Amino acid sequence: MTTDTTTKMDWSWTGRYLAVILVALILAAAIGSMELFAKTTILGGKLSAAHLVRFLGYSTALAAFWMLGQRSTIALRQHGGRWSFLQHLILPIVTLIVVATAYSVAILVLKPMMDASLHNIYNWVFIIAIIACAIWVVMAVLGQSASLTAAFTSADAHPGSSKSCPSCGASCGAEEKFCKQCGKELGSAS
Repeated sequence: MTTDTTTKMDWSWTGRYLAVILVALILAAAIGSMELFAKTTILGGKLSAAHLVRFLGYSTALAAFWMLGQRSTIALRQHGGRWSFLQHLILPIVTLIVVATAYSVAILVLKPMMDASLHNIYNWVFIIAIIACAIWVVMAVLGQSASLTAAFTSADAHPGSSKSCPSCGASCGAEEKFCKQCGKELGSAS
């Protein structure tokens, strides 16, 4: 089996997640725009069935997107290779996107139940969560800056002058005997 076939088989599961995301978004938009759902309300007419359907569909899509990021992180950790440095970046970036988008999704069902002071608290909770996720992304980039630099510069500039650690996937010089990131012996094969 070639490397291309193995890689394709290893990542074939991504299609299922993408299909769930796409179907959830389409159904939320289609059903949420139906007149029946728009006119059917609860809470004294403040919350419509369309809002509930959109909330459920968009929440499902966000959950599937986050699970896709989590599974991609695990796959990169197990597979290793040149792109293994992404294992530390995917989940923070995906979490930032999910948290930032969740603000608009949750407000679909919460807004009718909130007064101005609760809405302000809700805003601050998401502001803090988004800032925390952004800090996580920055720290992940900072923690992987050596691997990122090596992946985008040294491997392209000096083909054959580097090898990947079979344990953690870090890019190391061809002459190095031990990994500069995890300390494990590199061996003679790259």
